[in-house]
Amino acid sequence: MSKKYDIIYMDPPWRYSSRLQTGPIGRQKDLSEEYPTMSNNELKEMDIQSITNKDSLIYMWASNPFIAGAIDIAEHWGFEFKTVSFVWDKQMVNPGSYTMGQAELCLVFKKKGGKIPQPRGARNIKQFISQKRREHSRKPDEVRTRIEAMHPTQTKLEMFARVSMPGWDVWGNEVDKFNEEETKGLF
Repeated sequence: MSKKYDIIYMDPPWRYSSRLQTGPIGRQKDLSEEYPTMSNNELKEMDIQSITNKDSLIYMWASNPFIAGAIDIAEHWGFEFKTVSFVWDKQMVNPGSYTMGQAELCLVFKKKGGKIPQPRGARNIKQFISQKRREHSRKPDEVRTRIEAMHPTQTKLEMFARVSMPGWDVWGNEVDKFNEEETKGLF
């Protein structure tokens, strides 16, 4: 890729220590049936520096067990953790090691030495989203919409994408997985 981006949005394919995850109603499934996963070291090997502008942000989903890993990976890429950009209430709970999991976080990182990409768009975007969970690892489309409102003119790339949307470049091995239902009437 020779194009550089101001905004990168991603939901990394985290590799859980146990490949079996408990789903709704205690049902267990093997994550390898969903998609290939990557270790933290494999994620660190990605050359994010070469595809980002000096002033750039990464919006990265991290389920609770991966928050520290997400920060470590982004720092390795040359980005610094700034805040939690979005909190998604999935409207259903999953068993967890300490508490019942119901929310997932999207963290935001700014490139070290850079600034928030200009010009800025909306500054009144809400952090909290309450939307029922859909397919495994599918995030609320509303997050992408809110990022677009905050960064309307910036170049945008969705990594590990599972749907192609107007105004976004996409990268991943499932970029059209949810396209049929999501893009009806958009093109």
